[in-house]
Amino acid sequence: MSLAKHLIALTLSATLPIAAHATVPASTFNFYLEGGSLIDTVSNAPSYVSGDLQLIVRAFDASGKALQVTSKFTGLGASNGSLIADGDLNAGSLLFGAPGEYLTLTFNKAVNMSSLRLSGWPNGTLGLGVESGTFTAGATSFTLGSTNDRGTPLTTFTTTGATGTVFKLQATGQSEFRLAGLNVTAAAVPEPGSYALMARGRAGSGLVARRRAA
Repeated sequence: MSLAKHLIALTLSATLPIAAHATVPASTFNFYLEGGSLIDTVSNAPSYVSGDLQLIVRAFDASGKALQVTSKFTGLGASNGSLIADGDLNAGSLLFGAPGEYLTLTFNKAVNMSSLRLSGWPNGTLGLGVESGTFTAGATSFTLGSTNDRGTPLTTFTTTGATGTVFKLQATGQSEFRLAGLNVTAAAVPEPGSYALMARGRAGSGLVARRRAA
């Protein structure tokens, strides 16, 4: 983390949990905890539950090496065990778009991800530079860049069309941020009658194909 970010984080750390009360939107999974710890706790694969949805979070560096997941009031990040590095998702590269640390989000069933919220995303505010990252759901990838959302302390990205059980949030360039929240719903499952119709359709297609081959 840059010296400027450290100074600002230290200045705001005592006030943000209180000020966040009126600004933190509702999330299916909320990792930005007002009044939460100012010091990171670490774990290998923390699990979170919301209704009948279960989420397991894991952290990795750019090469795919497993890291520990960090958690404090600003959200979830990653730690490589260094006393120097902070617990944010870091890219730390001078090359714009270069891949960095990432989180995988694994659900117990298919979900539709409508939006995600990040903390520590200044978009050039106070001269801290522009954050960048990617959010991936299967073959669908979203580029996370500058937005008009200057919400303090959170920035929201819409991820309409992101569906699946495993998602990936990765820092790029010189970015440093945390996952603050997710809005998800369980993906629709066909009714038993729909499965029967699908099976009949496949059987009918097979019969037609056999007749043509005869």
